[in-house]
Amino acid sequence: MALNDLSKQQEDMIETLTKAMPYLRKELGVSQTVLAQKVGMSRQMISLIERGKQPMTWTQFLAIVFFFKSNNDFEKGAKAVAKKQANIVEQLLLLKIDMNLYKKEKSRNDS
Repeated sequence: MALNDLSKQQEDMIETLTKAMPYLRKELGVSQTVLAQKVGMSRQMISLIERGKQPMTWTQFLAIVFFFKSNNDFEKGAKAVAKKQANIVEQLLLLKIDMNLYKKEKSRNDS
C-alpha cells in the first residue's frame, strides 16, 4: 500500500506513532536495534523514521503497534511519556482507540 493510498485516519495514526515512538521506546527500555529485530526492519530504518527522514508505511506501522501492544509495560511507558510529553501520550491513547475502531470498521467492511 503506497503512502498516497492511505486514508486520512491511517495517515494520522502513522504521524502519531512516528512522533511518539522514540519517547515510548526509550521509556520501555527498547533500543532501536531490538525494536528493528522484533519488527523485521533495520536499525537504520527505525532511526530514519524517528527522525522524520523516511515515512512509515502502513505495514511498518502495524508491526510496530503490535510490538508495543504486546509489551506488558505499554501502559506504564505511556504514562511515563505523559509526564514528559503530555501531547504525545494523549495522541498515543487516541491511537489505541483509533486502532480499535479501525479494526472494527475493517471487520464490517470485510464481511
